[in-house]
Amino acid sequence: MCDRVAVLAGGKIRALGTPATLGGRATAASIVRWAEDGATHELSTDVPTAAVAELAKRFVGEVPDLTVSRPTLEDIYLQLIGDER
Repeated sequence: MCDRVAVLAGGKIRALGTPATLGGRATAASIVRWAEDGATHELSTDVPTAAVAELAKRFVGEVPDLTVSRPTLEDIYLQLIGDER
């Protein structure tokens, strides 16, 4: 919906950029989650494809409850405003 976004907190611009790159979002680590032995495990990584490939080898196929996510725009916004909430 927009080309550029600014985050204001405490009367100051905390970040300015495109929604994809705001606050380092484009380079932020991915979170890989999966289930194993009745527990959910989580790994923060810059190379999620390598992590998923290793898990696929370990599980010999489908990894239970596998998800890969990056920070949402809301996650970045909350991180940027910090104590200003």
